Amino acid sequence: MPAPPAFDPSRRSDRTEWLDRTDRDPQELAAELRDLSRLDRAMFGHRPILAWLERAVHAAGRERTLTVLDVGCGYGDLLRAMRKRARMRGWDVRLIGLDLSHETVRIAQAATAPGDAIDYRTGNVFDFVPPKPVDVVVSSLLTHHMTDDMIVKFLRWMESTARRGWLICDLQRHAVPYRFIGLAGKLTPLHRAVIHDGRISVARSLTRAEWIERLDAAGIARENAAPRWFLFRHVIGRLK
Repeated sequence: MPAPPAFDPSRRSDRTEWLDRTDRDPQELAAELRDLSRLDRAMFGHRPILAWLERAVHAAGRERTLTVLDVGCGYGDLLRAMRKRARMRGWDVRLIGLDLSHETVRIAQAATAPGDAIDYRTGNVFDFVPPKPVDVVVSSLLTHHMTDDMIVKFLRWMESTARRGWLICDLQRHAVPYRFIGLAGKLTPLHRAVIHDGRISVARSLTRAEWIERLDAAGIARENAAPRWFLFRHVIGRLK
């Protein structure tokens, strides 16, 4: 794998990840998605989202069904973690996963037990018509794939779509995670695409100040959705 370009924390990178290509070999894509899921779990990536979802369930009332939409669901590992937590806690949740890639959705479906009852859909989020009114929208490791204007549009879409609240969890543009991913590539057997894309993901991610600018542009009050820090990630969202 060629050496990555110098990391510039002062601005977002415009490099493209291999994951965003439409000509990927299905087996290679599946291997990358599996290893990306393993790395995310090792970095406790699900923890802040599951903790927030627990708050959302209790705020809505345990007696009602909560419809949760995961935008950019990828391998489906977050949705499967939600289903596992729901069984442990006795939550009544309807889970929907949306991804732009037909092949990614196929891979997620293959990795998901039928009993998990996860409704996977393919499509662009801005054209998506939910089969049921959506209570909660979440996205993990998605927004760094978007342009600044798309992020603002996505924030507005979540604010208008989610009846109970929404949450974004994404990487922080910082030298520590950028170097850590490079080190992980030398010390672990992770798929090379995870290392290649992981460094670009960090370089494409937003700083806290940039998130506040995006919230302002979307017309969302900072005090309602101020970014929180979690292990070189930003967690942005609110309960209504």
